[in-house]
Amino acid sequence: MRTKTLATTLGVLAAILTLAAAAACSQPAVSTPAPTKPAEASKTAAPADKAASAAQPQPAGNKITMRYTHGAAPAADDPHHWFSLKFKELVEKYSNGQVEVQIFPAGQLGSEQRAVQDVQAGVIEIASLAVNNATVFIPSVGLYDLPYMFKSRQEAYKVFDGLSDDLNQKMIDQGGLRSIAWFEQGFRVLTNSKREVKTLNDLQGLKIRVPANPLQIGAFKSWGVDPVPIAWDETFNALQQKVVDGQENPHVTNASSKFYEVQKYITEIHYKMWIGPLVVQEKWLQSQKPEIRDAIIKAGREAAIAEREFVQELETKAVKTLTDKGMINSGPPTDEDEWQKRAMSIWPDFYKDIGGTEMPEKAMKILGKELPKK
Repeated sequence: MRTKTLATTLGVLAAILTLAAAAACSQPAVSTPAPTKPAEASKTAAPADKAASAAQPQPAGNKITMRYTHGAAPAADDPHHWFSLKFKELVEKYSNGQVEVQIFPAGQLGSEQRAVQDVQAGVIEIASLAVNNATVFIPSVGLYDLPYMFKSRQEAYKVFDGLSDDLNQKMIDQGGLRSIAWFEQGFRVLTNSKREVKTLNDLQGLKIRVPANPLQIGAFKSWGVDPVPIAWDETFNALQQKVVDGQENPHVTNASSKFYEVQKYITEIHYKMWIGPLVVQEKWLQSQKPEIRDAIIKAGREAAIAEREFVQELETKAVKTLTDKGMINSGPPTDEDEWQKRAMSIWPDFYKDIGGTEMPEKAMKILGKELPKK
């Protein structure tokens, strides 16, 4: 027990040192408020002394500082960063200035998994991240990694909103965290440099890059191909050097990453949506005055709804960019029902990794569907 306590203490001290180091680096915290219009999102950084405060205890007084970390670039057209700016704008408005949000983008304070640990430890107050990086600490959120849980945004939003309370209770029980919002960046569509993929048969023989995510790997294997796990920062070179033929990511990512330089064909599969939670420590949230707590929750929900509109506008522009640059968009596969059937057949193999069948079963009930079983 003493060893475990010492390890926990050292972990928290290490997290604080990481924050101090990040605060001293050349990239300051971004604290500009989110605009009403996407084009007005500012990249202006806050003074360095505000970044330094990330390593210090909260000051006494009426104002509450929320240190917010995420891994996206501080760009006006990045959905993740735009969402953080919108949350900042709304929570500062609804709290009547009692809450100040300091944003640390681009992984200044460490990886997404480290962000989860820091929120759990109370080193920082809030973080947003890709769902797969939360699953490590909160298995139940892994239900959103199940392939083809939904085939449309309408289905996805129905599950996000309908499952919110039940999933939050699981998150609190498993990791001491609450999600005050779920945001998205679109479905991960398939691209490749070889040929149009309109059916599963067309997919055969292609080498597709995927993240090192067992469920994504399992989905592609269910379709009869052997995917190639490659780190994100090596993906463009792997495509350029023909190590792999294709990859899967949202349209917005494909455009911003200039994959049109190394890819030719797009197939709009709907097997997985990029989804992320905005998390706070439940104990910290409940320690706030009711009006502050309500302002934080309201801001999170409204920021998520606003981001849904923004990302769809951005996606339309991204598709135009990709096709203007010469890519061919084949749309959804003509046999996508078969893609879905095969991918969902692997679900039972992963229930044990995502906390059992309770949450997937509730999600399927919301959609009026049956839970896949062995």
